[in-house]
This record gives sequence, structure tokens and C-alpha cells, in this order.
Amino acid sequence: MERFSLPYVVVFIPAYNECKTIDQVIKIIKTNYQGKNQKDYVVDIIVIDDGSKDDTATIAKAANIRKVVSHPQNKGLGAATRTGMESALEIGADIAVKIDADLQNDPKDIETVVRPILNDRADCVFGSRLMGGLQYKMPIYRKIGNKFFAWLVSKIVGMKITDATTGLMAFHKRYLKSFNIIKNYNETQQLIIDSWGKHMRIMEVSTTFHQRQTGKSFIRMRLKYPSIVLPTMFRMYIHFKPLRFFVYTGLTLIITGIAMFVYISSYGETFFGDATISVLIIVGFQIVFFGLLADQISFTRKR
Repeated sequence: MERFSLPYVVVFIPAYNECKTIDQVIKIIKTNYQGKNQKDYVVDIIVIDDGSKDDTATIAKAANIRKVVSHPQNKGLGAATRTGMESALEIGADIAVKIDADLQNDPKDIETVVRPILNDRADCVFGSRLMGGLQYKMPIYRKIGNKFFAWLVSKIVGMKITDATTGLMAFHKRYLKSFNIIKNYNETQQLIIDSWGKHMRIMEVSTTFHQRQTGKSFIRMRLKYPSIVLPTMFRMYIHFKPLRFFVYTGLTLIITGIAMFVYISSYGETFFGDATISVLIIVGFQIVFFGLLADQISFTRKR
């Protein structure tokens, strides 16, 4: 592990078939954060080659950076981000910064996401493209999707999130020691929910975002995206708030069962039988009990 008198910032770049831009991203970072332009922190660069079929890894290795980690096959952006965060912690990072290799995020904004952590105002900082830094007209399907997932994540974590699919973010080492990305796909939503669930201080900052000029996005399955992402977010929500989920679900069934009983008592015949009412109430109480049990288990694990 590295030891510096200044904070040690490790910038990791997940890359999949980004041979046209990876060298340029590395050069811009070096120009702005190393040598004569070093800030009040030390910056190293690592590249996570996620099974690229082009010369991405070869070009990155020739760029004289700290480290290149290669996946034997393409696993997904979530997996590459997980490897980047783990690798940053292994080499002693005080702060890890994730930036994509496609030059859509401006490497100059690394300072923007790092500064709140250095100033002890946040543990996890997410660069938002939608706070004024978007430099092109986003396709309508992406715009709608981004707004929906930002709304959903906001509801889950109880704070305003404007961009739940950003590619630029920074994490203090205290979060690097405990983070969890459970699926190999939608890393940003997972990290926002996970850091919230672990009581980290979350902040959004406005960052610049340009239109992609080369290559293809990690996110290529437009129609499949919600079917992959939503169950993951749902699973994480239940993990961190089991009592809330199970109690609300159980009470809904209990109240429905009671309402049906009152209706039958008041109006007589109905197509609902007594067995249906009993099942709803019994299952409702069971679900509430499961919620209490899951909450106790979750509380015990956190101690």
C-alpha cells in the first residue's frame, strides 16, 4: 500500500473496446493532475479492461500508468467498477474516482467530485450531468429513462437525486472498505442505494457531459435495461429496509382482508369466500412477522 503525505487519489477507468479514446483520457488526467499541475493530492491511474477485443489493454499498458487489470471476458460495467474500487483500496487509495473511458465525462471534473471528500463534506460524490453540464441534446429515450431512475432512486434513499446513471463518481476509503455491488450491470444506482444504506454522506455535484464520438456504450440493451435494473434496486431496498417493505405489504393484506369481512357483514353475499379473507389476514400477519425478523437480523449484522 502507498504512503503519501498528501491524500492519495486513485482514478480507475473501466474500459471495453475503447482503444480510440483510452490514451487520450489518460493523457488529459496526467496533464491536469500530475507533474507541474499536481493538486494538493497525489493522483495515480488504473485501467480496468473488461475483456476488450481490441487494443485497449495494450494501449493502456504503454501509457505508463500505475496498473492495468484485465478481465478474461466481458463481465459488465458493474463488475469493472467493482474491480476498480477493490483495486484502488488494495493499493492504498484515500479516495477512488471512477470515470468512463469514452471522454463523455470531462477528466477535468475529477477535481469537482474529489473536493467535497477532501473538505470532509461527503463520503460519496456523484457527478450529475443533469444539473447544467449536459453539452448535447440527449435522445428522448435516454432522457425519459434517466428521469425515471433518478426519481425512483430519490424515493428509495429519501433525497433528491438528479442523475442515477452518471459515469463520474468518487468514494472515500471508509466506503471502499464496505461497498457492495451485487450485480454486474447498473453500478451507479447500486452504489447510491448501497452508500445510503450504509449511512454514508452522499452529495451530487454538477459536471460536464459531452456526446459520445466513438465506440459504443456499456449500456446496449435498451429494452432489457429496466428488467435487469429494477429487480436489483428492489432487492437492495429490501436488504436495507426490510421492516418498511414487509410491514407495508403485510398491513395492506390485513386491511384488505378486514375490509372484505366488513363488506360481507354489511351487504351479505359476495364472490369472496371466508377462506380468502382468512388467507389474506393470516398471510398479512406472517409477512409482518417476517419483516420484524428480517429487521432484527439486519440490525444484528450491523452491530
